Amino acid sequence: MLALVEKIKNSPLWRGLIRFQQVLMILTSVFVVLIMCFEVLLRYVFKSDLFGIEEIVVIAAFWLYLIGSSYGVYDKSHVKADIIPQLLPLRAQAFLSVLVRLTTTVLCVVFSWWAVDMVLYSIEWMPRTTGLRIPIFISQISILVGYILMSFYSLVYFLEDLGNFLSFEKEDKKGAFTS
Repeated sequence: MLALVEKIKNSPLWRGLIRFQQVLMILTSVFVVLIMCFEVLLRYVFKSDLFGIEEIVVIAAFWLYLIGSSYGVYDKSHVKADIIPQLLPLRAQAFLSVLVRLTTTVLCVVFSWWAVDMVLYSIEWMPRTTGLRIPIFISQISILVGYILMSFYSLVYFLEDLGNFLSFEKEDKKGAFTS
């Protein structure tokens, strides 16, 4: 199982997804900052307004937040409270990690499924923003992509943690590992 996880982590798909996320996060961050600076310049210096700019910023922010969230899952840098697990023996920590990863994976898959339904509904009924009439599904696809990526990373890390836990079990049966 751990060999499969390593194969996935060393694959071009894995590296490509990470690169895609990094580029998209940089582009959307720069875009949001520039468009907000442009809006401030227009509003307070030129006493003008750019109609519908908020709608564009919201779409870019959706992509930034959801891709950033999925990158956080990849990077294992999301917020967590892990004081209690540190007080447990290593074997119990490994088991708890498997349970947490399994729960996270299941929830991400469920949210991905719901996001598919949401996007399909939006494509069918084609709601649009009020100002510029931009189709809503453009921002909703970011939710779908973000949760699919989160599901993928969570599944890989679940398999990794399960493999680590099972290796603890093998060591326990050999009598070489006690915690």
